[in-house]
Amino acid sequence: MILAVITGSNSDEYVAATASRLAKQMKFPVNLLYVIEVDRNYPLDMEGPKDTEKGEKALSQTEKIVREFKVKSKGEILQARFSGSAIISQSENIQAKLIVLAHKEQHSNNLYDNICGYVSSNAKCDVIMCVNSGK
Repeated sequence: MILAVITGSNSDEYVAATASRLAKQMKFPVNLLYVIEVDRNYPLDMEGPKDTEKGEKALSQTEKIVREFKVKSKGEILQARFSGSAIISQSENIQAKLIVLAHKEQHSNNLYDNICGYVSSNAKCDVIMCVNSGK
């Protein structure tokens, strides 16, 4: 299983295509994951219609890309306080062999700002970070 992290950004297409190419070659399905970060001021299970709608739209668009590669996929939306820990937890739950996510450079010492660093440090599988230069 390959875990592809979708964020609703311009990088989603690149992440989905990269994960799909690898999945096809490795003969693995792709699990598309969209994480909604819930502020600590609100209950974790609080529904945010705008956030959920954004996640569903992002998953729908990336599922189309995965289908073009004729790879099996499943999309999920999770709510968490911190995306990094949700990604690690999901990767362990599905026994992912690989995590694919967009690299996002952070200039902060705050652990919660650096999702890529957290995932690469805590993953029990391989991690590929995609950098879409726009070229």
